[in-house]
Amino acid sequence: MKLGGIILTGAILMIMLSQGNELWAQVRTLYVNVPQENLRNAPNGRKLGSLLEGTEMLVLLEKDNWVKVQITGWMWKPSLTTVKKSSAQGEFRALHIMVKTRAEAEEILKELAAGKDFSELAKAKSIAPSAAAGGDLGYFNRGDFNPVFEKAITSLKVNQVSGIIEAANGYNIFKRIK
Repeated sequence: MKLGGIILTGAILMIMLSQGNELWAQVRTLYVNVPQENLRNAPNGRKLGSLLEGTEMLVLLEKDNWVKVQITGWMWKPSLTTVKKSSAQGEFRALHIMVKTRAEAEEILKELAAGKDFSELAKAKSIAPSAAAGGDLGYFNRGDFNPVFEKAITSLKVNQVSGIIEAANGYNIFKRIK
């Protein structure tokens, strides 16, 4: 099959360059040989989905025991969007309290240090949209939030509470829970 300067023959891709030179690249086809295998966004990264035994794919890159692949298939068009959404289970999860003044935020930090429940304080004192849910921001991945908030949350250990983060909309306190 010939398409312009590209010739496809079986599993070999040949690109014809302008001076008649030829560049050959081997394209390997592999198949999943276990009942189910995870597809990840990077080696040891977040799970994107599962592939069933016999799924065909092209190898794009090999690195140690990992293979970057391209899969071709058909999907129901009404199930697709041009807007990227976070996966239902992201890499991180946090609680959030936002108040109007630094004095309010300092008082909340004192209450948390005295053992008060973060979620209860969020419900009672936060002006953030997440207040009704106890400040729960849900699951998220890197790049989903304002970089200042993301850095504050991701630098925390699980169950650790941040200091006060000042933003244009108020004073913020976070608790990382995943």
